[in-house]
Amino acid sequence: MSEGTAAQAFQEVPVISIAALVTPDPEPEELRKTVEQIGQACRDVGFFYIKDHGVTAEDSAAMFRASREFFALPLEEKMKIRLGITEQFRGFVPLGGEVTGGKTDWHECLDLQPRSGRNADTIAAAAAARSRDDHPLDDPGQWPPALPSFRETVMRAWDQLYGLSARISAGMALSLGLDEHFFAPYHGDELSDLRMVHYPPYNEAIGSTAPEALSMDEVDHGFGAHVDYGFLAVLQQDEVGGLEVRNAEGDWIPAPHIPGTFLVNIGQMMQRWTNDRYRATWHRVQLPGAVDRYSIPFFFEPRYGAVIEPLDVCCDADNPPRYEPVQFGPYVVDLFSKAYD
Repeated sequence: MSEGTAAQAFQEVPVISIAALVTPDPEPEELRKTVEQIGQACRDVGFFYIKDHGVTAEDSAAMFRASREFFALPLEEKMKIRLGITEQFRGFVPLGGEVTGGKTDWHECLDLQPRSGRNADTIAAAAAARSRDDHPLDDPGQWPPALPSFRETVMRAWDQLYGLSARISAGMALSLGLDEHFFAPYHGDELSDLRMVHYPPYNEAIGSTAPEALSMDEVDHGFGAHVDYGFLAVLQQDEVGGLEVRNAEGDWIPAPHIPGTFLVNIGQMMQRWTNDRYRATWHRVQLPGAVDRYSIPFFFEPRYGAVIEPLDVCCDADNPPRYEPVQFGPYVVDLFSKAYD
């Protein structure tokens, strides 16, 4: 298959063990197989499940408990940390506050991002090396006052997911024939985002409880069809389901919860880096019906000043660079500024 050619339409999202990426001194053959599977998934699907990732079921369950506790708070409590209070794009977005493709999304969400005032060039590279006194997420202004244990649970999850994402990026580098540390200089936590999302029940009877400003005729999906703008995302989702991924023929393929796994997808920056060898894939979330749905994506992004341009290993005389260099920070801030008032 030549660079940029549409992959054969997939019918399911592959499951990959990444034990060889998170275990010290892995067997070379096991690492080779893992890297090969990651490369194939990035070329053909843009999504893949990971198992043997090192995050315990207990830690994942703690995150979902924290999410449910937050969204169960009265609206006035959640609005105390609404998006727009700080200068960063973080905080609570109420039901009906996001629009995709001209349609109102049926969810409320909380974005948790590193504190302001940090110099991107001096942020510690390894999450494990951070001290509790210098944790990038520990800004008093973004914690819900009514949930005193919320902060500790989320900061622990942040470190685990940041470290896990760095190992996945190492696997992606190896899959391209690069050194496993190739992407490390581009890492930066200042634009990464841990998001909690709640999809309330939606059916014919729910209309009376919708916000007055939200026309039910405008609602189409829990989250409308889109591609992610960044590097990669690591998603934890509950058993309700509803996430769908579009294949090369335009069919929507379910990507349900699989116990013990997280779901990984690549974004537009990885597509730019690989000159379309790896593709950011369209995905959406269906309406949840008569039950609540919760998901927790972690968006692992390049640092603010990172310049993204097609890699030499993904270009040649027959396949020249398809993208101009772009600085990630201004690029994403412009996108956010258009997405939010």
